[in-house]
Amino acid sequence: MQVVRVECALGAHTLSLETGKIAKQAHGAVLVQVGETISLVAVVQGKPRDEGDVFPLTVEYRERAAAAGKFPGGFIKREGRPSTKETLTSRLIDRPHRSLFPPGFKNEVLIMASVLSADRENDPDVLSMIGASAALHISPIAFPKPIAHVRVGRVNGEFVALPTQGQLEESDLDLIVSGSREAVCMIEGFARELPEDVMVNAILFAHLQIIKIIELIEELRNKMGLGAKETVTPTPNPLIETVYQKFATEIREAKLTKAKTGALRQSR
Repeated sequence: MQVVRVECALGAHTLSLETGKIAKQAHGAVLVQVGETISLVAVVQGKPRDEGDVFPLTVEYRERAAAAGKFPGGFIKREGRPSTKETLTSRLIDRPHRSLFPPGFKNEVLIMASVLSADRENDPDVLSMIGASAALHISPIAFPKPIAHVRVGRVNGEFVALPTQGQLEESDLDLIVSGSREAVCMIEGFARELPEDVMVNAILFAHLQIIKIIELIEELRNKMGLGAKETVTPTPNPLIETVYQKFATEIREAKLTKAKTGALRQSR
């Protein structure tokens, strides 16, 4: 497998994606780098699971102490269970990707993100989210199209893409946005009492950066010589189709009854 590397300017940073050097046995593996922070994201696919209607997607994000040039100290000199941040980042990776797999897709899928190097300025969490989308896109797994993710800060009234830790300390906004070319699909973060128009502009700014990253992911696949991605749509569950055809209208009307919506407004 040849080594393929692509990069683009994103704000004041250079974002690079590389594949073909590490984790060659995975169905897709991408090294994502900004500054001296590097994250390896690998994806693998197993056999379909017949029982139940749950899509068996597993996401694990780990920040090893060695990535920062340290080793765990104290009585237990080894890595422990995932921290709160690692667990939340795993959820950030899972949430926007899970819903984009085809309906009825039941193959076991594992997304493993490992931080290889951390420069203590560029957070590897969003880089791992980008790597997950890129690894899925270059793999044969039925993930139809790439999405992208970006962190946005606001320093001295100016929006900043992929802000450093130093910039976040001065920022009144810490926003993570995920989306496709067409739309935004996830927003996570906080702000210091910013007006609505500023938040809207922040989301629009983030979407412009998302489009750049998606173009970079597509460039990576094209340079690998893989061409356009084709996915096979699984056969839908006939029971679900029958229930939807017979009762969809009644369920929708029951959900939107005026009595329920009125009670909800009063409770707020």
